[in-house]
Amino acid sequence: MRRTCRSARRSARRPIHARWAAWLALVLLPAPLVALAQPADWPHPSEIEAPPLRLDPPQPRRAVLSNGLIVHLAEDRTLPLVTGVAYVEAPGLYDPEGLAGLAGFTAALLREGGAGGRSPATIDATLERLAASVEASSSDVLASVSFSSLSDTLEEVMPIWRDVLVAPDFGPERTEVQRRRQLEAIRRVVDDPVQLAVREFQRRVAGDHPAGRYPTEATIQAIDRSDLVAFHEAYYGPSTTVLAVSGDFDTDVMLARLERLFGGWDAAVAAPPALPPYDPAPERRVYLAQKDLQQSILIVGQPAVYAYRGPYTAFTVANDVLGAGGFGSRLFTEIRTRRGLAYATGSQLAQGFEVPGTFLAYAFTRADATAEVLALLLGELDRLRDERISQAELDRSVTTLVNRSVFRDASVAAVAQRAARVELLGLPEGYFARHVEAMQALTPGEVQAAARQVVDPESLVILVVGDSEAFDRPLEAFGPVERIEIE
Repeated sequence: MRRTCRSARRSARRPIHARWAAWLALVLLPAPLVALAQPADWPHPSEIEAPPLRLDPPQPRRAVLSNGLIVHLAEDRTLPLVTGVAYVEAPGLYDPEGLAGLAGFTAALLREGGAGGRSPATIDATLERLAASVEASSSDVLASVSFSSLSDTLEEVMPIWRDVLVAPDFGPERTEVQRRRQLEAIRRVVDDPVQLAVREFQRRVAGDHPAGRYPTEATIQAIDRSDLVAFHEAYYGPSTTVLAVSGDFDTDVMLARLERLFGGWDAAVAAPPALPPYDPAPERRVYLAQKDLQQSILIVGQPAVYAYRGPYTAFTVANDVLGAGGFGSRLFTEIRTRRGLAYATGSQLAQGFEVPGTFLAYAFTRADATAEVLALLLGELDRLRDERISQAELDRSVTTLVNRSVFRDASVAAVAQRAARVELLGLPEGYFARHVEAMQALTPGEVQAAARQVVDPESLVILVVGDSEAFDRPLEAFGPVERIEIE
């Protein structure tokens, strides 16, 4: 007790922290004195006017190496760091029949399986010593191999980056390690109702098209080292690759270094596989993945549009109004805020380049509210088609989307990397500026027309993961139901 009292007395004698003192002084000032702190001629915040925001991001320098490899270079001397990415036209869409997951497996082993005669352990130790990184990944759109390094260790890091991209060893030991990782990831999908719902939804939207394939235990087990080598030889080459390098360097010096590293890369690549037609209008059907859950995962959607073509710009706004706009969107306001029926709800529009992007609306709700929430999702889709959005909704959405576009140019690296992706994807020059200008000129009627063009009630794929015994109404009320065998 005595010790506590002495501690309290010492604490009482300590001076109040300067920040708290300033706060107390402000709070305790008489109101007239506080008012004097703001000049009388200052306008109210709502009356402040500012000129339109103009963005002028630095433009990377485009160059072509002696072997035709395209590079985008952007100097940024603010920090002694350099980053680089090689984007490769080797997407998951190119997975052969029966080997779904090969593109991702190949990309992972570029780095993990050793490269250029260096063992995986040697690469790991070297990058750790240099505080650098080299990573590889693959998606349905492209593959990428990236590096990050201090500017004074580039001579050691960039050759590793080059060899990971150009000369992977696909070491057998790490191949089996990666196989076990992928098999475990596949098994975990079944235990995660959201991942399961997304996988099964995309499979039903794409049908028999390669875009609907997904790796299974059987396809991953079927992949051997010869498949990895063959996929790399088929699709990794200077004609299918674009580089983006940014950071602390002299552009001419970096260009000469890239020529030394990559100029001798003369790999000839195979023609892309011929993709079958993509059905833009699947038959409406309800799919149920039966799982013993207290909540249901609902996804409703269909194939949509190609990125930056046709009604894409107007439908981007429609999607934002519907559910992608967060707290102010229609789905969030109606299903979660007003009715309290969803843990999460919204909508998404995935970009599509070789195949149409996918549009979907979703909600996670109680099992005993499944049918009620599904009816609300479908009702909001009908409303988006049948009624024009208000001018206030349009203005709010366009302002949000335009302001969000500022973050595309958050760094010099982001600008250079986007320039490389744009080139690889074959998008026209100035495409995004035209997209923004078109968005700012939209009318409510044009947004409704886009919604009517994309959202087809007769082609909706409706997928539910949950316990049908707990549903408030049978799913048959929404159409023919097909049960999914979970594997």
